[in-house]
Amino acid sequence: MSAVQPSQDGRGSTGAVRNAYIDTLRGWSIFGVVCVHFAGSFVTTDGFAWSSSFHLGLALNQVFSFAVPMFVFLSGLLAGSSRSQVSLADYYRGRFWRIAFPYLIASFAAFFLLNHHAEWLGLPDYRSRYAWLLQRLCLYGIEPTLYFIPLILQLYILQPALKALPHWLNRLIPILRVEHVALGLTGLLLAVHLTIGVLCNRGALDYYSWGRPNVLFWVFYFFTGLHFRSLTSLISARTVKAACGIALLAAAGAMAWNGVHLMDRAAMGAHFEFNRLDFAYVRPEMMIYDLSIVVGLSAGVTLGWSPRATVLSYLGRYTLEIYLWHILVLYFGAWRYAEALASCREMPELIVIICATTCLVLAWVTDGLSRMLAFVQSHRLVLLKIS
Repeated sequence: MSAVQPSQDGRGSTGAVRNAYIDTLRGWSIFGVVCVHFAGSFVTTDGFAWSSSFHLGLALNQVFSFAVPMFVFLSGLLAGSSRSQVSLADYYRGRFWRIAFPYLIASFAAFFLLNHHAEWLGLPDYRSRYAWLLQRLCLYGIEPTLYFIPLILQLYILQPALKALPHWLNRLIPILRVEHVALGLTGLLLAVHLTIGVLCNRGALDYYSWGRPNVLFWVFYFFTGLHFRSLTSLISARTVKAACGIALLAAAGAMAWNGVHLMDRAAMGAHFEFNRLDFAYVRPEMMIYDLSIVVGLSAGVTLGWSPRATVLSYLGRYTLEIYLWHILVLYFGAWRYAEALASCREMPELIVIICATTCLVLAWVTDGLSRMLAFVQSHRLVLLKIS
């Protein structure tokens, strides 16, 4: 059995030219992830609640909540757009070296540098320690913000089956076109996504088990991206444009609803102590917002939007590296210094500057290392040929 090798360069095809629109979406999303984590740390329940840094942090934290859903969708989109056929063994080997191996290195660094080692040593016996490591590496992340990597790895493990599923069902029921089967499965997975979200929001399911890190909750976005070309082939460009406008209006309405609720001090408490921001992806207004943003912005892929290459599209090339290392950079560059945090509270614009700088530094370092490696490899080949 063979598998489709996902494109890792944001092309959407196997050509030599990158897709600047997809790279831009990835760039916005990774900048958003950094903002959610750093700016969100200023959304506190202490004496700084309702300050200017609090309001900016809250705004960035909420506006960029679409970042993870967008990443999951784009991961499926790039996997579904690739036409490179490889064996299953080569496919899984590629996923390991491209994603799992860097994840293990970043997890090792976080384990020791962010004091998780002390927590691990505090466990009563070796059995509980091994269970802690297995749980963290395979589901929750050594550093909790790394949960996305085990999630995306699980989706990539399922990707060959998810890609082939509409074709398998088409063989069982030939009267149904593959596109219609994909549409029906997308609707079913959307229903699963919303059901899990509602149950987590109500407390019937544990959000930290069934919501944030659970592949069943996120597979809808991945499957939609994986079969995006088939799904959009069923509708006209005019319909896509209309859906884009409606979706973005719905996103604006959902965020306005969310903002009014969060600004209600009677509901949130004098120090914002009654907020439910931790339930980021399952609050109804945020599920509507995230879904609407992904639908609205994905229209650009179908309509062939082609923006100029910018710093955001540049960041979009290095999303994995930025995601893996930004918490360590933020910790050693800002969080551990009381003076830096005080400056951010006095001048909230520093929050945005620090987030942008973190992204750029990690992108530059990754770019520089990859160029240096390519230079060494090319000159090594020349030396081998001469010798």
